[in-house]
Amino acid sequence: MKHSADRSGLGFWSEKEVRLEAAHLLDQVDGVLNKEFKQVTPFLSFAMREWAEAVLRKEHLSLLVEGGFTNAERVRIILGPWGETLAAKDAEISLLWVRPADSRAQLEHRQILGSLMGLGFKRDVLGDIQAGQSGFYIAITAEIAPFLLDHWLMAGREKIEVSLYSEKPDVNPDLGEERRITVNSSRLDAVIANAFGVSRSNAQVWITQGLVRRDGLVVSKAEAEAQPGAMISCRGQGRIKLLECSQTRKERTAWKIVLYRSQRH
Repeated sequence: MKHSADRSGLGFWSEKEVRLEAAHLLDQVDGVLNKEFKQVTPFLSFAMREWAEAVLRKEHLSLLVEGGFTNAERVRIILGPWGETLAAKDAEISLLWVRPADSRAQLEHRQILGSLMGLGFKRDVLGDIQAGQSGFYIAITAEIAPFLLDHWLMAGREKIEVSLYSEKPDVNPDLGEERRITVNSSRLDAVIANAFGVSRSNAQVWITQGLVRRDGLVVSKAEAEAQPGAMISCRGQGRIKLLECSQTRKERTAWKIVLYRSQRH
């Protein structure tokens, strides 16, 4: 008798493309339940990872999360029958080291990601992109490594050198800057504008253009409420970790945040 994972949770996703991604994950769960062999997911966003882990626990499957970096944001999940031993190598992740051919040049995160997408790769074969001292480390699915080593020659307008990296990556620390901001309301556009020092209308444009994510999910409404514990990412600007909020004597809202200004995410 064939077993099938509960698909009622697909209603959690409103975007068609994301719902299809979730449905594919459930197909992989069915494969483990019925054929009893391991499966490996594509690279998952933070939000999809949390959803998938909840599904796997409900189905009583073994799972192992691997992203190629310590505390990786984008990860692959290895899933197998309950009780099966899983190993990190089963995730089939390769690390690439990319640096500009001209030692005087500097690469940016957007150049790296843009050039990879320009080669026709989808985001689900690409993991985190993290800055090192003179270049970038990139987690990718092992199957695309040979192609990139032979054919990835440019990132933006810069010629690049690409090699496999087998040691522990020496990434730059992403310490962030702890700050206290005060806003009239905890609407997301108000918090973003104050944190990054831009106008509220600019923050609203970022949201309408799909550049803002909350815990990995695209935010579509500027009036969405900010919540303690959330991670807000603004492409091209950085990220905001919302720690806690309190009311001031003048009936404004004070937020304690950590602001990460990284390589133009």
